[in-house]
Amino acid sequence: MFGFRLHRDEEQLRHKCAEWFTVHLQELLTYAHQQADAQADVELLVTTVAANVTRAVCEHRVTMEELHPYALRSIWNAAARLREQNARRRRSEQRFGEQEWQASQPRHPSTEGPDDVQLQLRRAVRGLPQEQGCIVTMRIWDELTFPDIATRLQLPESTVRSRFSAALKQIKQRISAP
Repeated sequence: MFGFRLHRDEEQLRHKCAEWFTVHLQELLTYAHQQADAQADVELLVTTVAANVTRAVCEHRVTMEELHPYALRSIWNAAARLREQNARRRRSEQRFGEQEWQASQPRHPSTEGPDDVQLQLRRAVRGLPQEQGCIVTMRIWDELTFPDIATRLQLPESTVRSRFSAALKQIKQRISAP
């Protein structure tokens, strides 16, 4: 009987939290939007924070009276962690992209000038399938990260990475071919 009462109390707390989040959702989304780097992160922040805050209330670490400041502080902390993760990922992707690009460059010295190489590169990119060419253009010339490209093209990030890698191999073959 004691366990049933605890379960019912927890369900009541969860219900109160859900009602609170429904009432304050717009305010939380606005605050998360101010804290986040990208629009795609806003809903992730609010959803994650809602689950964590509800858990804290059910575990009696936070009272319903403390819910508002605790939720805002949680969004702020989660956004800071997310910004740091995104910055680390961008640095890693930049290193990865530079390594891939360097690996795709011809190994033999070229007698052509820089304008000829640029022309060859642009021709090679135009010769790619449209999806790959778009990804290469966004990654190299527009300097977008893989997650940003994936969001814009509505593709999984792994697909964007694999198409980029395949495109670089094709570019290398076309440029190094006599």
